[in-house]
Amino acid sequence: PKWWLEDLKKQPKSTTDAICEVRIMGTDEMMTLPVKQSTTVFEVKSFVAMKLGIDPGNLIMVMKGGCSWRVQADCEEVARKVFLKGIKSFTRAKHKWPNPIAIIGTGHAGLRQAMWFLKHKEYNFVVYDRKAQVGGTSWLDQANTTSKLQTELGTYHLQYDEDNPVPKNMNTWPSTDELIKHFQEVAEEYGIMPYTKMCTNVQEMVIKSGTRQEQAAEMSASGQNWSTQTYTLTLEPTDGTGDGRGDNIGATGEPCFKVDHSAVIMYPGNLTLPKHYELKGKENFQGPISYAIMNDFDYNETTGKRIGILGHGAFAVENLRTCLEYSSKQVYMICRRKNLSCPRVVSWFINQSVNPLSGPLTMRSFMPAYNLIGFDPWSYYAVHANEKRTTVTITQKSRFGIGDVYFLAVSMGICEVIEDEIKRVSTSSIHLESGRRVEVDVILKLYGFNGNFDVDRLMNVKSMTGFWVDEDFRRYLIAEPIGVNATNFGGTSFSPGVRVWVDYVAHFLWYPKDWAYLRDCGLLPKHSAEEEIDRPAYVIDARHGTQTSMAIGSTTPAIGESQMNLGFVKRQKQLECHPTQKFLQECSEEWKAYGQKFKELGAPRECPPYPYTLKIVEELLAANEEEAALKAARG
Repeated sequence: PKWWLEDLKKQPKSTTDAICEVRIMGTDEMMTLPVKQSTTVFEVKSFVAMKLGIDPGNLIMVMKGGCSWRVQADCEEVARKVFLKGIKSFTRAKHKWPNPIAIIGTGHAGLRQAMWFLKHKEYNFVVYDRKAQVGGTSWLDQANTTSKLQTELGTYHLQYDEDNPVPKNMNTWPSTDELIKHFQEVAEEYGIMPYTKMCTNVQEMVIKSGTRQEQAAEMSASGQNWSTQTYTLTLEPTDGTGDGRGDNIGATGEPCFKVDHSAVIMYPGNLTLPKHYELKGKENFQGPISYAIMNDFDYNETTGKRIGILGHGAFAVENLRTCLEYSSKQVYMICRRKNLSCPRVVSWFINQSVNPLSGPLTMRSFMPAYNLIGFDPWSYYAVHANEKRTTVTITQKSRFGIGDVYFLAVSMGICEVIEDEIKRVSTSSIHLESGRRVEVDVILKLYGFNGNFDVDRLMNVKSMTGFWVDEDFRRYLIAEPIGVNATNFGGTSFSPGVRVWVDYVAHFLWYPKDWAYLRDCGLLPKHSAEEEIDRPAYVIDARHGTQTSMAIGSTTPAIGESQMNLGFVKRQKQLECHPTQKFLQECSEEWKAYGQKFKELGAPRECPPYPYTLKIVEELLAANEEEAALKAARG
């Protein structure tokens, strides 16, 4: 208010700390607030109103003086003990929806959403999946039998939360089978399964709403900034075997049925359609050519063979490990340009941080591994730095491939990275534009993945606004944003991000009034389908994801408050599962085991010592703490 600003100019505010006890009149509820001596009644009212999403003008502050009561004016310094009229509770009332909330997908994110609802006593929901088993596309379909978690268990497990325990008796980098078993056990332990409908494909969604005139009349009468809509899902029984590619749903032929829902949340999982690349002369090649996804390829065919891996992204790095575990003779990674890969220690280092690592510190942490193989990551296309390298932005289309096998295989010579364009293939060779001829027995085309336009069609997407479809807070759609685009790095794993995502959608479903502030802030990025590059609207990049989270945090204080300590949670989980010295020892032992195997396979060079020592790790940890202290000092 104008009077408050004028008064502030005349008399500076006292900064003496104090405590204010605010009780709701007629109840036992009390809130204790840290305040300053000069904090006004209006400021306390505004704080309470912000938390509850109400107008501060509806609140009345009362104090008791002796045997009498007095209403405090907004301009007064708030008393140390006051009573509040105009609300019944400090707990905000949640909106009750007439129909269940639908969650599509029982992968990591879908199950995590169900756990979040149950934790907060939201029981009006149903989870659908075409599969007979929980686990999701990433682990049930996309992974092969040798796939492992690339990041660490401490920041990748289903019950990741500030209140839940970490898993016990699981490997640091669990296998596909371990993770599928983990998902099933947690789903049963936390009571999710009674809310699931497995072997059920969501075939279609029809949105039912009134005319524009009817919607306007409803909003005017109710005072809401949104009108009633119903989402009718057509559900198709399946046998649980379909992988979702094309028409491969696993439909049983039994009749479909329809169910009304008040909101639809969809987590479609990782992108699973490989980017197609036609090789000139492929009909002449005598060995197998595959995209190596969804167990379409038998890796036994790589044993004792020379492998050409086309690509240098995260999936290509994972396949390098797989091929060498199947005892390939030699691997050539052929790419137009190299992407950054992330050593195990650096992934652990980032995931245990309370304060995100700066770009320069992230690059510094890469160097022991890159020095070993003689590559200069500062020269990579993805790295953008100033002359003194005091600020760094990393921007690449692929996520980091995480692991040590890549660095060990290159250093021992059993893997060669070749930056070149492919001209053609012949009987047993890949011919490069430089004139080089690389002899191979197997070709794996690993150029990354595209999204599925069926997801856009199912959710009726015209464009994405943040993580929401067409500015509708009741249609929430998110797959992990693609690529890397950051100047600070706070995580390489999935679970911390999912903890945030499930909070976002639940908040606006429970408190719809807050949606207008976010929708109208002008900060939410938008994305429409880009058919020319085969990219559906729901496939957003890392920058879109970061901007969305920043917009939510700046316009929705309740969400910011609920997430303010998640950095400490992340560190606690990570270090509880992976103490520094124990993790370093595991990495070193794995390195030696792979080194011995590679030597047995005929690697031309000896296994070098593990590039990260305890001293190096302790120096990196100290540098991160120093960065945080300097940032705090600057305010």
